[in-house]
Amino acid sequence: MTKPKYEKPKLFIPKVLKNGKKVASVAPGKRWYVYFRYNGKMYKFYKQMNCFKTVSERRRIGNALVGAYTTMLNRGWSPESNNYQKNQSSLPTLQNALKFALNQKKNTLKESTFNQYQTAHNRFLEWAKKNLIAGQQINLFQRKQFAQYLNYLREDGNNATSINNNKRAISALFSKLVADFIIEVNPIAGIKTETSQPLKNRPFTAQQLSNVLEMCRSKDPYLLHFIKFMVYAMLRPREVIRLKKNSIQGNLIFVDTKKGMATINIIDKLKPLVEDLVKNCNSDEHNLLSYKNCPLLWEAGEKAKTNVFTRRFKKIKDQLGLDEAYGLYSFRHTAIYHLYQSYLKEGLPHVDIVNKLLPITRHKSEKELTAYLREVGAMLPPDYSERFTFDL
Repeated sequence: MTKPKYEKPKLFIPKVLKNGKKVASVAPGKRWYVYFRYNGKMYKFYKQMNCFKTVSERRRIGNALVGAYTTMLNRGWSPESNNYQKNQSSLPTLQNALKFALNQKKNTLKESTFNQYQTAHNRFLEWAKKNLIAGQQINLFQRKQFAQYLNYLREDGNNATSINNNKRAISALFSKLVADFIIEVNPIAGIKTETSQPLKNRPFTAQQLSNVLEMCRSKDPYLLHFIKFMVYAMLRPREVIRLKKNSIQGNLIFVDTKKGMATINIIDKLKPLVEDLVKNCNSDEHNLLSYKNCPLLWEAGEKAKTNVFTRRFKKIKDQLGLDEAYGLYSFRHTAIYHLYQSYLKEGLPHVDIVNKLLPITRHKSEKELTAYLREVGAMLPPDYSERFTFDL
């Protein structure tokens, strides 16, 4: 058996003594690198690893480099030749590389997620062209350049959530280029995420819910169909517009949800509506709900479909003076809040209620559902005034 010309690449991690133990360090002068011997000669590769500021970031990037060099060596690459440099010089431009990554992602992402990636990609490339870097080689793109792009987004009035969404999408494209061995390091990995406080819809009070439903009956009765799926099937708005005739199988709904594919029991309060909608479908691909107030083949994007019903509900809530804290999500929050409170009134302890709610709400864990219940105010304590032995 022929002895390999090289030793397996390894990651050198500089360490310092702390509390009697040696620990990894990113202090100035403590340089990390990938190393291996080839034909008896030692080779070291630093790349952009030492641009990262934390141990976890350098460890993650370093291990990725170890994997990349191992693959290259297994494929016959030699650090003694200039093949690697030639390959580097023929790398695609920033614009072409990201376009390639986006196209590769298309078949692995949901339509809604791909649309978000495409929007972020187009916006980033527009900025790159204005700053004359769209035509530079992809391996020359630096972290500080992306930091400049994030500053541009802030100055352009984008909130933290929007900035994070853009960063997440572009980082995913660079990660794809790493996975395809086009570049060695994702220059965006490890850049600090913006702190954001996304606005969450509140549940309706009993009086607000009564007013909203009465207004819907009067002004837009078809909107109640959409609301019934949110309440009785615990679906989110984007999940409701995914429903087609072939989503209904007997007494079950099969739909792709935020938590993955879900099988949902059609409860008695929802059954008459589902049967009526299915009966009026002419094709398995017909959406149960549409902008024309009847089942049809609706070929718009998911965001556009959802916006149809979002705008219709906005007309209702505006007439009632409800602010931006209330939206379609408020119906789902209200439904879960109501179920929790109804079980609580029966005297069930929290643990038992959560176990009953998990298959209904389809949260992944008791911890996740409990956190959600706190957010929507379902777990507020009863009046504890009598516990105070003094008055103010």
